[in-house]
Formats: sequence, C-alpha cells, structure tokens
Amino acid sequence: MKAAGIAFLLTATLGLASPAPPQSVGDAAKKERERRAKQGKAPARTYGDTDLEATRGDAPPPKASPSPSPAVSASPSPAPSAAPPEEDEAAVRKRQEAEWRLRFANARERVSTAEANGWYETVETVFVSGIPVQQRVRKFQETDELRRARQALADLEEEFRRTGLPPGWTRD
Repeated sequence: MKAAGIAFLLTATLGLASPAPPQSVGDAAKKERERRAKQGKAPARTYGDTDLEATRGDAPPPKASPSPSPAVSASPSPAPSAAPPEEDEAAVRKRQEAEWRLRFANARERVSTAEANGWYETVETVFVSGIPVQQRVRKFQETDELRRARQALADLEEEFRRTGLPPGWTRD
C-alpha cells in the first residue's frame, strides 16, 4: 500500500510540472533577426572571376603608369580602344565554348557513323510450321572502329571534366 501511495504522489507531481510551450517559428525568426542586428556583422565577401585569376596567378599584368615626360608625336593617331577585361574574358569564353562544342559534335558524329557502319543485313532461314522460310535480318556487330570512337568520346568527356568549364558546353 505504501508503494502505491508513493507511485500516486510521483504521478501527481510529474503531472503538475508541465513543460514550457514550444517556440513558434515566427518567434524564432524574430529572435534571430534581433541577434543579427545586435551583432552588426559586415556582409559576406563575394568573389568574382578576377579574384580567382589573381589567386591562380593568371591575373593580367598591371597597367603601366604613364611616363613622366610624354613624347609628342608629329601625327596624332587615335589610341586603340582597349576593351575592358570583362569583354575580353567573355569573348575568350565564347570562343572556348564554340571550340568544345565543335569537338564534341565531331566526336559524336564519328560514333554515329561507326554505329551505322556496324549494321549489316543477312539472310536467315527459319522454320514456320515445319516449312523453311528465308528472311532478311538486320544485325549489329560492334566493330573496332566503334569501340575507338566511343573511347575517344569518353576521353574527350574526361578531358573536359578536368577543365572545370560549364558542363552544358558538352551538350548539343
């Protein structure tokens, strides 16, 4: 009887102590905004292509400063318009993309040609209700040419993967 009384008291005590209500998502978001406002942290640094080139050592050389005594030319000629590095980089990227797309198109064309050359027709004899019937059948045989073309395409894909360029350039 004593054990039943203790169990009853424990159950009653635990029943009275209810856990705190869960925090709503809105309250959590509000507290996070307040915490960030108090912190006053500067925005995160963003990196562009020029930053990456500088870390690789591929950065363009610094522009030369004008000499202290400029030379005067007899006939004024218009200065060549130097395109901003972004335009030059964009032109280079477009040229690279065109070259890679052409290489992949050529490799795929070699594979499809080799596949077309792998098909041949033959005449087979089959028996239908005991009667021999000859029929023309198209069969495919994988050739060395096809294996080499597929391997060349796989090698080109691996070479491209190692460049780190956008994978969309490999598609038709």
